[in-house]
Parts: sequence; structure tokens; C-alpha cells
Amino acid sequence: MTGTSRNQDVIEGYERLKISDDDDHEGLILEDLPAGEHNKNYDFCLFGSFLTNRKVNFGALQETLSSIWRPVKGVFMEETSYPNLFIFKFFHELDVKRVLDDGSWTFNQQVLLLKRLDMNEQLKDVHLTNVFMWMQIYDLPIDFNSEFILKSIGNYVGKFIEVDSKNFQGLSKNYLRIKVAIDNRRPLRSHMKINKAGGGDWLWIHFKYERLPSFCFYCGIIGHSKKFCEDLFDNPQAGETRKYDSSLRAPIRK
Repeated sequence: MTGTSRNQDVIEGYERLKISDDDDHEGLILEDLPAGEHNKNYDFCLFGSFLTNRKVNFGALQETLSSIWRPVKGVFMEETSYPNLFIFKFFHELDVKRVLDDGSWTFNQQVLLLKRLDMNEQLKDVHLTNVFMWMQIYDLPIDFNSEFILKSIGNYVGKFIEVDSKNFQGLSKNYLRIKVAIDNRRPLRSHMKINKAGGGDWLWIHFKYERLPSFCFYCGIIGHSKKFCEDLFDNPQAGETRKYDSSLRAPIRK
């Protein structure tokens, strides 16, 4: 690129700027960027955070995740200036997709929350709340086996992400699988009642979660155990009441 063309690009760039100079504020608005112009340093990036107040050993985290994820094109991990917030920069979309698809992930028994980088976000405003997991649905009648119904169930439990395509292969299934985003601020769902609009008997279906991280047997929220449950501290008369148990943990399908 010649010096003349570079100068022309600068001139055209300034022509796309609007400047505000009122009595109280000064501002500059960039209407748009030239096609394809963005900070490529943030391509294929994920934000990550853990459901813990303890400081994470970043060196051990790097070593553990690198050995578990084994990205074909590599990954660069960086601590941010904000507590318990990390950036994972991959170098290929397939590596990003595999990490997101194969989760959830844990480190030192703490679940790792991940989300794609939003270029409109600032680091101080990043809030990670969703745990992505495969869920197994038991006792669903055969005539309820449709993608529409599975999506409805997923949105009852959390936020539906996708259906396992193998759900619709073969005739004999002990359970069906869907992927959901679980809000870590809300209790896990262990079951629900379903019925068809035309009437009939209400039926109970039950859920199990694959790679379910640490969760509270009292309140059902991911990220802490019963002995650290704030709800239990606020309601000490509940004693040793357990509303949940380890039966929510599903065997991972081979």
C-alpha cells in the first residue's frame, strides 16, 4: 500500500466520524468500520469464570485445560484484571465449537462457565451465568418423542440448545438427550409433569445431567455444597432436610 493510498484511507475514515461538541459533553461516533476491519485478536475467543470465591491457580488451570481440551490449533489463556475472569483465545472455530459442545468442564471440582466473546461488551460488564450440559430425559412416552416437545422441555429446565440426533434412531430408548443452558442462579429441575393439549392423564418425566458438577443437595443450585448453602443458613430449622441427591448425576453415554 502506497503512502498516498494510506492517506486516502485516513481521510475517508475521518469522513465516517461524527463529532459532538455541545455545552456539556464532547463525543465522537464512528458510524461504521470498513468491511472486514475489526480486531482479529479476539476471533475465536471465549470468556471463562468459575463458581468460586477462591483464587484460581492460573498456572495449574492452564496445564489442566490444555491437557483436557487438546485443541488442534492451540489455545492461549490469559488472566484479566477482573477477579476470576479469564480469556481463552483459540485459533480455529472447530476447536471453539468442540470445547463448547463437549462441556461442562470443571477444575478443582469447580464448574467453568464459558461464553463467546461479544465485541460490544466491556470486561467489567461480563457476567457468566449459564452452565451448558447434556440432559437425559426418562419416562417420556413414545408419542412425545419429537423435536418440538424436547425443545419445550429444554426451555422449561433452562434454555434449549440442541437435540441429540441419535434420539430419533431406533425404536428402543431408555432416555432421550438434549443440550441445555442451566442458569446457575436457579435450582436444578429433577422432574416435571406433562400432558397433551387434548387432555388425558398427567405424566411425570425425570431428568439426569451428564458431567454434573458440584451442587447443593438442599437448594439444588450448582456451585456450592450443602454446608455452604446460604438458603440453609437463612432457614436453619430445615435441619438435615435434603431436597436433592446424587441421583441427578447421569452416566455419560458412550
